[in-house]
Amino acid sequence: MANFTGAKCIVCEQTFKDGDDVVVCPDCGTPYHRECYKQAGKCVNDELHASGEAWKKTAQEGGEGIRCSRCGFNNDKDKLFCESCGTPLNTTGSNKTSSFNEPKPGEGNTNNGRVEFSPFGERTVYDKDSVIDGIKLEDYAGYVKSNPFTFLMSFIRFGKYGGKLSLNIGAFLFPEVYFLFRKMRLVGIISLIVCAALTVPLMIAQFAVGYAGIKIGFSFDVTGKTFTVIADMCWYGLMVWRIFSGLLANYLYYKKAKGDISRIRESSDAEQEVKERIAAKGGVSWPAAIVGYGFFCSLVLGVVFLFNRLL
Repeated sequence: MANFTGAKCIVCEQTFKDGDDVVVCPDCGTPYHRECYKQAGKCVNDELHASGEAWKKTAQEGGEGIRCSRCGFNNDKDKLFCESCGTPLNTTGSNKTSSFNEPKPGEGNTNNGRVEFSPFGERTVYDKDSVIDGIKLEDYAGYVKSNPFTFLMSFIRFGKYGGKLSLNIGAFLFPEVYFLFRKMRLVGIISLIVCAALTVPLMIAQFAVGYAGIKIGFSFDVTGKTFTVIADMCWYGLMVWRIFSGLLANYLYYKKAKGDISRIRESSDAEQEVKERIAAKGGVSWPAAIVGYGFFCSLVLGVVFLFNRLL
């Protein structure tokens, strides 16, 4: 028993203590509380049986790297999925997060009743081989690359439960460049132009009273009722666009990821080449975001000064 003290039972996730009644799987060596094993009815570490590997105590302990929230395995920091059970890893902070493992058809809710993903009270778990709308989670994670855990939660919701809304703070705060940052070029260009158009009247009002130490005189009445109404409408319009972007960005990204991955999968059967192409197609682009923001500022200021010369 001393060998298991400090490790966790994979069923109840409680730490083994001296004196606990512990039984061990004869195939892989995974330890359980006796009652937990009776509840499960079998060893739940099927992946270890299939691979011929054995349970290791170090997989249940902390340490450097990313700890899997399902099986406790301590993974290298650069891993997106647990090397032991295939669970997507939370790479953005705390490891006390939900895990994923798709139940087999006809089995209903698995993983011994542990709640891993339950948006509507339904207990379901997923792993890297789970298929969401025709695409494996592993492919989605390879496409997203940075911050995959948050996006995978949204992708599962869209693909399995329907709906199109989820919160994306980056898209809400920076709709003019966020979509370009995520390589969504068409949506990014549209968002940039819309934001620029709605920002121009606001900047005219700012420069008329001296923005950043620069005061520009305009021939039309900037303080008049007509322009004030236009500026107010643009401000509200910009807020609506931010909310629209913040709520729909993840869904738009999900649809783009699905389309890109499907096309790549259809064009090649070489697995390594497919993974490399998925990674290259997805991810983020800082150059696109920087160039986009530069163009946004130039467009807004250019139109403002054009108004000053023509009107």
